[in-house]
Amino acid sequence: MSKMTLEQKKAMLLSLCKYGDSIKTDKELANTVIRERLGFIPHKKLYKFRTCSERNFKTLEENCIWMSPASSFPDQFDSTINVDFKQNQKEIEKWLRTNYPVLCFEFVEKLYEQRGLTFPYTYDVFLEYVNTCLDSEGNPIPDCEKQFLREHANSDELAQMDVILQQINMIRDKFAEKEDRVCNDLIEIIDQMRTRTRETMLTYCMTEHFDNHVFWENYAANYSGFCIAYDFSAFDRRPFSDYQNLAFLFPMAYRKRKPYLNMVPFMDGAIRGIISGDSSWQADPKLTADMNLQLYYKDKDYEYEHEWRFSIKNENNCKQFFPFVGAIYAGKDVVPENLTRLAEIAKTLNVPLFKQEINRSKNGFDYIPVEEIK
Repeated sequence: MSKMTLEQKKAMLLSLCKYGDSIKTDKELANTVIRERLGFIPHKKLYKFRTCSERNFKTLEENCIWMSPASSFPDQFDSTINVDFKQNQKEIEKWLRTNYPVLCFEFVEKLYEQRGLTFPYTYDVFLEYVNTCLDSEGNPIPDCEKQFLREHANSDELAQMDVILQQINMIRDKFAEKEDRVCNDLIEIIDQMRTRTRETMLTYCMTEHFDNHVFWENYAANYSGFCIAYDFSAFDRRPFSDYQNLAFLFPMAYRKRKPYLNMVPFMDGAIRGIISGDSSWQADPKLTADMNLQLYYKDKDYEYEHEWRFSIKNENNCKQFFPFVGAIYAGKDVVPENLTRLAEIAKTLNVPLFKQEINRSKNGFDYIPVEEIK
């Protein structure tokens, strides 16, 4: 079975962002998306390792899962967005040269509109003013300003040259206030974006393999816990409400260095929002998909996990119905009373229970149906 490529994952995330809430209401669409996703999961089964705590028993018995915010994960870089202005320095400089004057012009036009006036100059004339009347630090050159007005103002405007220059200074001061806020606000938006992603989504982590020694040791209390097998092969036989969120199931990608988020589209939207109040950039599917893609990277040290993540929006809904249990595996050192409890739960859920045993060759494990163990 082929692994999901980065390009495939990008395309799937972009599609989900474009679908929006329709993925939760259009059954045919959701089924198509989920079938495509399951095509990358070995045998359409994923696994979760648990300790034998009362809460874990109860949650399993109720056919539920307990989802956690990424902020609770031990890896502090998990589910964060990797940004660095230096990585996009050339692209950012190009964007500033091309777009910043346009934003300035739009700001001036808006300021005039708020005062019931029409800005009398075109963008080209405005750009000429910026290029000829301001020094390298953006300060006005008085003689050049007056010469500019003589070339572009009509006779009535020339008679009020001092008033016009005062208005220009007022506009320049207003924009300077905005400009000072841009950098601070942009840094604050990035910080909020980084921390918010770890709080605003709930995640349930699963793996492709149940015979993983590291998982049995670390997540199943050194072979004394259990492993749940989730089987998604017959997902569409259940009510749509039971499985519609499976569209948000994705594998992790492992890299020595997490790729950086391209800051140019983000800066473009954020700065437009700060200057003109336009927040439409926050709903841009491509930008949203690029930001979401960042959440599915982990350090290459974790590659042994073969992890998939099921994620939903955090609305204080940590406990979720998840009726896909296909089997339960008990660790080799599970105590008798916990094995009895797992057997009762397996019977309730009508799924098989297996117990891990060291094989005859003493080089691995067999998983024996509990009813066959004497």
